[in-house]
Amino acid sequence: MTTSNKMLLPLVFLILFQCSFSMTVTTALPGIIIDTCHRCEKADPNVNYTLCVASLASVPKSGQINLKKLAIASVEIAKANMTRAKSEVRKILKDETMNRYVKSCLETCRNLYSDCISTLADSIKAIKSGRYEDAKIWISSAVDAPGTCEDGFKEGSLKSPLTKDNGALFNLTAIALAVTSLL
Repeated sequence: MTTSNKMLLPLVFLILFQCSFSMTVTTALPGIIIDTCHRCEKADPNVNYTLCVASLASVPKSGQINLKKLAIASVEIAKANMTRAKSEVRKILKDETMNRYVKSCLETCRNLYSDCISTLADSIKAIKSGRYEDAKIWISSAVDAPGTCEDGFKEGSLKSPLTKDNGALFNLTAIALAVTSLL
């Protein structure tokens, strides 16, 4: 073996090790997501397995992924969607020709979303510090918010402009609660 070949041998092993390590992490990630979503679906009839897998698949694949990181990510996803829904309500409220009752319902929804954003942020901190029971209580309140928002419109016999958003918010917060409950 020549000197140049001897120098290349450790480099080849290093490249092979890095490739196999990268493939192991990448293939392990979907396994934990699939397992977690199956467990959540079995434990909670409100969890949509397909949405669970799709939302948790967005979790960054770098580093060691575990159930705690999935719980944090699921709450972050719910919080981001709650923030987006609140922004949508703000846009709708700019319509000055809006019926006062509809405006009142939308303001209630906006306030509910604001409270949930804060509560979900607190839940993330609680999960990070191992206070899982606190996190579950706070996430549970966020699970209820989309239904409460919809109820205001139903009481007035009106069609909610937020039904689609509230359905997604309910599903995402239900997933966050189910994943956190596995901790």
